Amino acid sequence: METRWKVPVLTQIILILMEYINLSPRFYSRETVASALANYLSGLSSWRAVLPHSTLLYYHRRLSYVRYAVPLSGVYAIDETKVRLINGQYYYVWIVRDVKTKGIPFFMVTSVRSGVHVLIVLANMKRAEEIAMRVFRRRIDKVIYLHDGATAYNAFSWLNVEHEKVKFNERNYAEQGFRSLKHRLASMDFHFPWNSNKFTITRWLSTFFLIYNILYTPTYLLDKGVIINVNISNE
Repeated sequence: METRWKVPVLTQIILILMEYINLSPRFYSRETVASALANYLSGLSSWRAVLPHSTLLYYHRRLSYVRYAVPLSGVYAIDETKVRLINGQYYYVWIVRDVKTKGIPFFMVTSVRSGVHVLIVLANMKRAEEIAMRVFRRRIDKVIYLHDGATAYNAFSWLNVEHEKVKFNERNYAEQGFRSLKHRLASMDFHFPWNSNKFTITRWLSTFFLIYNILYTPTYLLDKGVIINVNISNE
């Protein structure tokens, strides 16, 4: 699977987003900002962009505030991976990816892994399902989580939630979500800057997964009442 996002496609997506959220740059054209963000999201260093470093990151942050929903089927793959800071510290990024719709309705960043975090996932997914059923008008009759053998996932049994421990090939649906993220982090030597923290990483990932979802599944912008449907294949 090709994980490198194409700059022309990203540029058009960002231009559409900027129009919907009324983001009008003061000193640069929308096309210049969109192109710079597209190159950054596809792997270019923020220090090599056509915009000043701080300006580029400002507009990247602005996209992180977009509220959206993706269609859900109730069949989810859940997984987590480590992301590192330049000083050696690390966090866990959890994602839930819908096996059928390919969307990532929820992610979070934590410093440890435990069954408590599974409870947080379930609470947030319940809200995501309620929104998805309302805006996409699809029922979710059954929910099941696919996961690996991490002990944190024993909490599904404690909470009486249907789940299944699966092998890597079957759980690859979640790994596909991480693959694009790891490709992007590769150009950052697989770590975030030394001054990053849980909040700034979460904000950065909010923009990343917004773009990911727009690329791979119909994405409903909650504050605008519109659906963006690019729907390129990532299988």
